[in-house]
Amino acid sequence: MRKAWPLIIVGLLSGATAAAAVYALLRKPECPTEEMPVLTAPIQTVRLEQAPGSASFIEAARKATPSVVFIRAYGERTAGDDFWSFWGLWMPRTQQIYSAGSGVVWSSDGYIVTNFHVIRDATRILVTFSDKRTVEAELVGADAGADIALLKVKASKLTPLPLANSDSVQIGEWVLAIGNPYNLTYTVTAGIISARGRNLNLLQGPLPLESFLQTDAAINPGNSGGALVNLKGQLVGINTAIASRTGSYVGYGFAIPVNIVRKVVEDLKTYKVVQRAFLDIEVADLAEERIGDIPPEELQGLYIGHVYPGGAGDKAGLRTGDILLAVDGVPIQTQAELLERLAQKRPGDRVQLLYRRHGKLYETTATLTNEDGEPTILKREVYQSEALGAEIVAISAREAQRLGISRGFRFQNLRGGGLISQMGLPEGFILLRINGYAPESPREVEQILQRVRGRLNIEGVDAQGRRLYLNFTMR
Repeated sequence: MRKAWPLIIVGLLSGATAAAAVYALLRKPECPTEEMPVLTAPIQTVRLEQAPGSASFIEAARKATPSVVFIRAYGERTAGDDFWSFWGLWMPRTQQIYSAGSGVVWSSDGYIVTNFHVIRDATRILVTFSDKRTVEAELVGADAGADIALLKVKASKLTPLPLANSDSVQIGEWVLAIGNPYNLTYTVTAGIISARGRNLNLLQGPLPLESFLQTDAAINPGNSGGALVNLKGQLVGINTAIASRTGSYVGYGFAIPVNIVRKVVEDLKTYKVVQRAFLDIEVADLAEERIGDIPPEELQGLYIGHVYPGGAGDKAGLRTGDILLAVDGVPIQTQAELLERLAQKRPGDRVQLLYRRHGKLYETTATLTNEDGEPTILKREVYQSEALGAEIVAISAREAQRLGISRGFRFQNLRGGGLISQMGLPEGFILLRINGYAPESPREVEQILQRVRGRLNIEGVDAQGRRLYLNFTMR
């Protein structure tokens, strides 16, 4: 026992030493007040809401899923350039195509909303409902610039989704994406709204409407045209695109706000064409290089770089150099936000504007104009050509002046299997002359292109404003 005492004493001393060391490490040092970090600004408290209970997700999915449909589109597409086209001989070669996507029941009388790019090349469209019914759909109207297509089916017992107010959607709000990715029907993913007013330069056409809602709910190919809903089961947006280098979901998805969708659908049903409204000004985001000694309040809004004489902004008193701050009481920080506000309006609508000039605030009212610069609903013939597989419309006076031409006819909402698609002409192409002749009406454009044989020379302008001269040999 005596031999064990030295070991016991050493053990006790070692334990005491270790305990003291641990106490010294864990004990917070008492620093004088003047040596503590000094905060030059107050700490902002951010409230982070926890994810809702599973019952909230289940109820929202239960309400919304019956209103989402599976869309299959069958059609034809030009196979591409070959040996003969290299030598200027146009010998059309087409291939059968199949695409799949999603859609949303818009109304109980059979209207279905989806993305235009889902059914773009379709000659036959099938819609499958959650109860396994499959019916054929008719294309009522479409707008490539908004990437919205309106379909109509003959079916009963349809359940439309209630519509949310997308202007009230908050960053951080929980949403569900419902669709058919990779042909996996009725898939539901959850996430939050991570940003608003995104402009990605994705959409085609001369007047694209881009102000996307950004979400981290997983969206993959096949989700296009599907529903983005809130936890009340209300439609917030139409899922449209993903940001990806691989073609699959990597963290960001984008949806068209439902307020824009609502207006586009109403226009297609009532006018057959989307009524775009203009303020007749050019604006730019306030450049970051201006940040310095400038007061923060002077960095809010959009810089007005040009005001078109006689336009809506000019008549409302706006001038170059003004800073546009709000439209109808809604603050405006980016061009996409301004576009989102105007995309919900029609020509002739009046908007309240708040702007700053030389440090002073002013308010005014502007009456929005149409594509021809007039404050009235645009009345323009939209000529549907099944043979050409496109809509043919005369371009507006505004656009003709911008391009420096007197007249032109745009091919829009191109569909597969038609002559225009087979020729490889792009969406939004403006035809000026055929073999040196300038047609006078959309119908004449169709007739000439249908009957011409041999050498065909086409002069036109693409959606980016570039003059094109194309040669074909028609058989």
